[in-house]
Amino acid sequence: MSITLPTYSRLEIPLLGRRQRVQAIITTGLRRELRRPAAIVVTALGAAFTTITSIVLLFFARFLLPGQALDLTFFALPASNGFVLFFVSLMAAVIGSGLIADDVQSMAFTLYLSRPITQSDYLLAKAAILAPLISMVTILPLVLTALVAAFLGLFSWTIALEAMGISLVVGGLLTLFYTAVTLFLSSLTRRKGIAAAGVFAVNFGLTIPAGILASQINNPSILYIAPWNNYLAVAGAAFGASGTGIDWPQALAILLGVTILAAIVTYIRMKAIEVISG
Repeated sequence: MSITLPTYSRLEIPLLGRRQRVQAIITTGLRRELRRPAAIVVTALGAAFTTITSIVLLFFARFLLPGQALDLTFFALPASNGFVLFFVSLMAAVIGSGLIADDVQSMAFTLYLSRPITQSDYLLAKAAILAPLISMVTILPLVLTALVAAFLGLFSWTIALEAMGISLVVGGLLTLFYTAVTLFLSSLTRRKGIAAAGVFAVNFGLTIPAGILASQINNPSILYIAPWNNYLAVAGAAFGASGTGIDWPQALAILLGVTILAAIVTYIRMKAIEVISG
């Protein structure tokens, strides 16, 4: 009788490709945020408050801007709604501050990159989680305001549709800026609380002192240091409203430059983290 060793066969399971893995990160991230009570409350309140106040501002624009023709310039008022600044800061702090910091703290980042995705894939997936939620405050209220104004007959559909298109562009710019800056701040630390504080520092820590200092020394150029002031200049110019004290081309260049710089530095930060692949 012969004795032979048993043979074993291993079932080879093909690995998911990059696209499927990126989609999995996006789907999992959105599902997690939409189940968190804090994220749900902030998103719902942000969308509701900014939309309602923007519509109210549009109704009272005739009294706030007496004698002005019913044209695109009216939509500059809801675009400069202060609730946008508050809730975009709150959403970025509550939702975006932990997108990278939590992964670095738990070492989940190394697990993501141990399979065939790159740092750019990872960052694009995180941006795809944060950007749609921020757009609920930066884009949706402006579009709904123009739509309601057209349905109520306050403005013609031609003007309303043009306002919607401008709102998509202007709101999209603000969405990209805060997405890039928030992910950058989240990549700087393992503690999302520090990143959240950084978001408020970038917004209110620059906007309020810049406004006070510019008025005290009568130098509007200081307003350029605050992202919100740059957005107001771009939004006002897009809707044809009067200037805010600073030139919109320079303001636009600053917003785009900071967005691109934040994205590049975040990518470099992610590349610097050692990942064991296999």
